[in-house]
Amino acid sequence: MSGDTVKLAERYEVVPNSALPGLNSVNANAFAARSLRGKGTEPFAVICYGAVPPRADVVSTFANVDNPAIMKLFDWGVVDWPADKTRRYCMVFEKPAGRRLMNSLAEPIEPMPEEQLTRQVVQLVVSALRELSSRGVVHGAIRPTNLFYRDVASGTLMLGEAVTAPPGFGQPVLLETIERGMAMPSGRGNGSIADDLYSLGATLLILLLGRNPVAGVDDEALIQTKIERGSYPALVGQMRLPLAIGEVIRGLLVDDPKQRWTLNDLDLWLSGRRLSPKQPQIPKRAARPMEFQGQDYWYCRTLSRAFGRSPVAATPVIESGELDKWLRRSMSDEIRADAVASAIQTASSGKGGTATDRLVARVCMALDPSAPIRYRTKAVLPDGVGPALAEAFLRGESPQSVAEVITNQLPMFWVNVQSDFKPEFVPLVHAFDQLRTFLDRTAPGLGLERVLYEANPAMPCISPLVAAQYPVGPADVLRALDWTASGGERNKDPIDRHIAAFLAARHKRAEEILYSQLSASVEPMRRIIAMLTILADVQVRTNTEPLPHLCGWVVALLDPAIRRFHNRPHQEEVRRQTDAAAHNGRLAELLKIVDDPDSLRKDKAEFEAAQIAYREANAEIERLRQTVGDREGIIDSTGRQVAAIASSVVSTLLVAGIILFFAL
Repeated sequence: MSGDTVKLAERYEVVPNSALPGLNSVNANAFAARSLRGKGTEPFAVICYGAVPPRADVVSTFANVDNPAIMKLFDWGVVDWPADKTRRYCMVFEKPAGRRLMNSLAEPIEPMPEEQLTRQVVQLVVSALRELSSRGVVHGAIRPTNLFYRDVASGTLMLGEAVTAPPGFGQPVLLETIERGMAMPSGRGNGSIADDLYSLGATLLILLLGRNPVAGVDDEALIQTKIERGSYPALVGQMRLPLAIGEVIRGLLVDDPKQRWTLNDLDLWLSGRRLSPKQPQIPKRAARPMEFQGQDYWYCRTLSRAFGRSPVAATPVIESGELDKWLRRSMSDEIRADAVASAIQTASSGKGGTATDRLVARVCMALDPSAPIRYRTKAVLPDGVGPALAEAFLRGESPQSVAEVITNQLPMFWVNVQSDFKPEFVPLVHAFDQLRTFLDRTAPGLGLERVLYEANPAMPCISPLVAAQYPVGPADVLRALDWTASGGERNKDPIDRHIAAFLAARHKRAEEILYSQLSASVEPMRRIIAMLTILADVQVRTNTEPLPHLCGWVVALLDPAIRRFHNRPHQEEVRRQTDAAAHNGRLAELLKIVDDPDSLRKDKAEFEAAQIAYREANAEIERLRQTVGDREGIIDSTGRQVAAIASSVVSTLLVAGIILFFAL
């Protein structure tokens, strides 16, 4: 960061004190920016503020799209943001020359003529969606408030950005299909081009009228009306639309995605061919209503929604057999009744949550297979479970309900009740099987944290130790830990549950057994060696620059590992070597010093030899001690020795005297 600007990879400068509120996104705020590499299209930057993670896994795909119908993404990355002294995800886009087409759905605009709609919107979006479809991504943010004037003079429009939030996150219920509208915004999943086309249909209707056609109708009532009457009648009502554009809107607002107009249908229409009008598909109505909590319900879908909102009240209706009778007699729907019976039978096999929660969640899916999974207060489509879990963590809310969706195998049951098999169901089921195995094991590197990072490939590590640095990869985690250590934060382990799970998910080269050694129940020496081994492996394999502060942090925790060496002079030598190695910033050097097999073997052999010598010396000392302790034996032995000596002396004297006598 230089002065009052923030640099993004030495290519762009963002000006934090120059906000551009007219270009704000649902999950990001806009600021002025300028290119550092020559003149060209004027850019602007958006800073994501973290209510949900951005679509970082597809930004490169969007950046490669060079279509005038889509706002161009120039660059992206993490920057130091002075407003809150953290690092945040930043994206730089092409700045539109004009304003937003519609600032709010609550603010009417001049109705757009049919010819203008066709030329400026239909052709524009068809071109954009065809480009995105060829690259295997959806837009997920087609709405009147995300259209901008590219050129003021010509009135040319372009679609706004679609990568600062998950698909559908910023979409009003009015612009989403029935199924996606029932899901919580973060749990709508990736969706498909068919969902984008539905949003296009609703957008065309709003722009044709110049206003929200259902202003004042709350989301719950709107969904109810869509279910009972179909989306087109629910939104259009008694209004008469111009024939040509009305045909497009009707075709795009068909609720069955298999019958909804496709890009090819739109191409045919644009070329002048008129297609058969689509009739709204009204769901089957019961002969007699089901009464629940004082209201009559004629449709399975509306009853399913009511059960999901009041599971405690729904349970006796389900368990008494009243629902089964209504399905078989009033609905004459044996298939649906059998699906409900299967839901009841399998509900007891789950774990987590209450029996009521599990039962009602499965029954709701059996009643309305295409609807999202409803569990407690959550409503998520299967591929929206990951983003919903991420939102719970980022907002500081309990993730338990989303976790129980996985442990109770609700996504698998959702797949089982679908009437049409899709190839994408196979990897979906496999992914949730794996996530459930992670949840069943609570060791570091597993558990709910592992599920979070596996289910959200672009999720940054949100450990309190590193979250402020927004690390998006293993090397970033090491740099963030080094930054944390530079501030003196060294009174705890450098790997907590979030960091362990993040590295296990993103750096799969490390042995899983190493993560099991991080548990608090493991002896400190083994735990710190496991941490050092994991961190060193990441640094080596990612070729991360020296990390002296992190090395110093680790050295402060290495005492249990150093005390493995029995030779005290060698311990002091190891301490000296680790201190010196910390300055080099290479974790692998530290690991070699404190966990060198040759040094450990030599130390062990010397220690064992010292133990043998000690035992032998101790045995000799004990023998001498026992000998000294036997006083009677010593006196007796000593007396005999003295008597013998005295006798020898006397004998010698006598012999000498006799010899002397005879000599004289």
